Order: sequence, then C-alpha cells, then structure tokens
Amino acid sequence: MKNPPRFSVVVPTLNQGDMIEDTLLSLIHQDYPNLEIILVDGGSTDNTMAVVDRYRDHICAVVSEPDRGQSDAINKGFRLASGDILCWLNSDDYFLPGALHHVADCFAADPRVRFAVGAGDVISKDHHFLRHIPPLPMTEETMLNWKYDRWVMQQCCFWTRSLWQEAGGVDEQLHLLMDYDLWFRLSRISQAAMIKEKLAVMRYYPDAKTVKQNNKATEELAYVYAKNGAHQALREQVAELMADRASTEAYLNRIHASMPVRLLKRLSAFPLQGQPGS
Repeated sequence: MKNPPRFSVVVPTLNQGDMIEDTLLSLIHQDYPNLEIILVDGGSTDNTMAVVDRYRDHICAVVSEPDRGQSDAINKGFRLASGDILCWLNSDDYFLPGALHHVADCFAADPRVRFAVGAGDVISKDHHFLRHIPPLPMTEETMLNWKYDRWVMQQCCFWTRSLWQEAGGVDEQLHLLMDYDLWFRLSRISQAAMIKEKLAVMRYYPDAKTVKQNNKATEELAYVYAKNGAHQALREQVAELMADRASTEAYLNRIHASMPVRLLKRLSAFPLQGQPGS
C-alpha cells in the first residue's frame, strides 16, 4: 500500500507478565510499515516490565507509573498517539496475522469510514477455542442487545483520530464497560464499517478483570444506560434487579420459616458480623 495510514495501538497493562509477550509479538509480527506501539503500565510489581524491556526497540513510548485504572491508562496512551487510526489492545489479548492490513484496506476503500469493527475469537488462557464473535452493525439496537450476549470484541474495533477527539476518549469513571460506553458515543457520530476477517483473539479466564468483577458490571451498565439516554433499558434493568431481590428475600424467608425455634433463638443470640449488635 502506498502511503499506508499510521496506526497507533495503546497497550494498557498491569501485572500480566505471563501473557504480555504474546500481545507484543502479535503487534511486531503484523509486518505493517507504519505502526506506533504505546505501552502504558500501571506500576506492575511482577515481571511485566522485564518482558517489555526485551521489546523496547519496537515500542514507540513506554509509560510505567501508578494510575487510576485502565480507562486512565488508555486516555493517557492516546494523548501520546500520532496515528491516523487508533485502537487499544489489552495485554492478555493479541492480534491475528494481517489484522492491520485488513483494517487499512477497509479505511482505504472508503474515505468516509471513521469507525470499523471486525470479527474475532474468544479463547481460554491456555488457548482452547471458546467462541467466535462476528462483527455487528454498531447501531442503537446493537448497543441495547449487549445484555443479551450480542456484543462485539473491543480488540476488533478501530477508529480515526478525529472521531476519538470528537467523542472525548473513554470515561474514566468506568473500569469494565468503558468500551461499551465508547461504542454508544462513536456509533451516534459515525456509521461503522464491518470487516468480515478475524482480526484478534480475546482471552477469557477466571482471573480476568471482567470475570472477577462481574457484579460491578451491573452497576456500570446502569450508569452507561443513564448517561447515554437509554431510559427504557435502564428501567428494565432496575425491574430485573428488584425481581432478583424479591426472589432472594422470599428464599431467605422460606429458610427462616423452616428453622426450629431453638435454632432461631441461637441465631438471634449470635448476629452476623457487621450487623447491629455484633
């Protein structure tokens, strides 16, 4: 490609020394002639930076300091970016060969394209295939179907620098759904092109942040709905939470009603830690 667009890929990381090498090598082996890699480490205490040091010649900028979380690291990285096309790649994920060429071809085919999404695969930590994630139209309907397990991979989304600036970056109050909130905003500014090829691989495993903090995702989902004016979706979520709470209370009441009086008296004498009288 003559005058290939410059890609800026931000790699946010924290204590992922056992996986970040795959991420970095997947970028280095793209064999793409105009690539800017920006690594932002939140102050890792494992061997992450030792691995990074092996590949410093291929990395345009390295920041390693305490931060306020992944969203802060992403915004910090993009403030250093000089590319025409932007994306971020988490340090436990990786690109597939030729991914950046496929994306560059997509943007070159239509100069009006400012946002693109491709296909990808989800795997386990030890590389067992779990599922395929196809690209979807980045519309309001797609955004609202997110909770029904119809989503796109963040690792397969790319956008122009001007679109990022117009959207204002990721919301630093979000620690799990910062990408979902960003797609809401980008999709309202620009229609996304879809790339049929597989671009990236996402690892899904028990220690992954999105798995360990799954309960927090419910809270963040409500915030994203409210922020983006998805009021009906927010009402439905609140109704579901209230129904879950009522079901839990009914279950506890049934257990309470079935307990012998002697046991109930004993429990009353020894209230749960942290409750009044404990």
